[in-house]
Amino acid sequence: MKNILITGSSGFIGYHLSLLFLKKGFRVYGIDDMSDGYDVKLKQWRLKELKKNKYFIFAKTNIASEKSLENYFLKNFRRNKIETIVNLAAGTGVRKSTLFPNSYYQSNLIGTLNLIKLSRKYAVKSFVQASTSSVYGDSKEKSFKIDSETSKPDSIYASSKKAAEVLLHSYHSLYGQNICILRFFTVYGPCGRPDMAPFIFTQAAINNKTINVFGTGRQKRDFTYIDDIVDGIYKSTKLKGLNYLNLGNNRPVSINNLISIISNLSCKKIKRINKPSTPEDVFYTSADISKTKKIINWKPKTNLEEGIRKTYNWHIDNIKWLKKIRVS
Repeated sequence: MKNILITGSSGFIGYHLSLLFLKKGFRVYGIDDMSDGYDVKLKQWRLKELKKNKYFIFAKTNIASEKSLENYFLKNFRRNKIETIVNLAAGTGVRKSTLFPNSYYQSNLIGTLNLIKLSRKYAVKSFVQASTSSVYGDSKEKSFKIDSETSKPDSIYASSKKAAEVLLHSYHSLYGQNICILRFFTVYGPCGRPDMAPFIFTQAAINNKTINVFGTGRQKRDFTYIDDIVDGIYKSTKLKGLNYLNLGNNRPVSINNLISIISNLSCKKIKRINKPSTPEDVFYTSADISKTKKIINWKPKTNLEEGIRKTYNWHIDNIKWLKKIRVS
């Protein structure tokens, strides 16, 4: 049985990725610091679900703590060969990063440094790093290519992720490690993050709440369904060398259209308050996935209407306890 380490395993993507690797017969080592960047009850629910599988092995660990991480590796991987590390642990959200810049750099940069050092020490074959479309900044390109400008990010979150990319580039140049950097575009789906629009708007529709819309709502996002994202991550673990790939739907949709889709599903008009956009918010994102298709034979399979329907149904199925989740 092959072993994989997934950091941020109680997070949105980490939870779904852990389920995928368990289904494929891996022993999954999951670590998460269970921080309260958003309502921790959601992370606790995901962790409880994962622990139902005996091949999921969890430890509460902060990747930004070098000593704690070293002890964790010594305990778990001195005898058990670890094949792959997927680093999903991170401070998330562009607006919050402005308020807590130090913690974002500790997690997103120092944490990555600690992991890649141990990856080399333990001869891990594949290191996959979660990055973000935010590194492209407020690009005016119709579709963001891998070699597009990424040196002018508009948020602390994006700059910390870009710094991690540069660090990993250096490690590959120095030591030849197999590293794949994946830039995610607005991931959504069941059990998503409660600080993101699909979760907030869905809960508002179900519970007759009012939403805040920053800007006009005409800004567009390349919403990408979670199953497509984890499929792309899985395929990327097999790559050699240094690779940068976009994982996006390649079909930008406006926030207003997203609201309309959820309103139609719920048969309710969502009440909204328009607020000024913030400096961290970009107007448009769109992934050029031509390289991704070529390198790992990947393309998204789920359109937004289908993905939101699956997400909405999950919210209905879990309606009682989700009412207790704090959205932001």
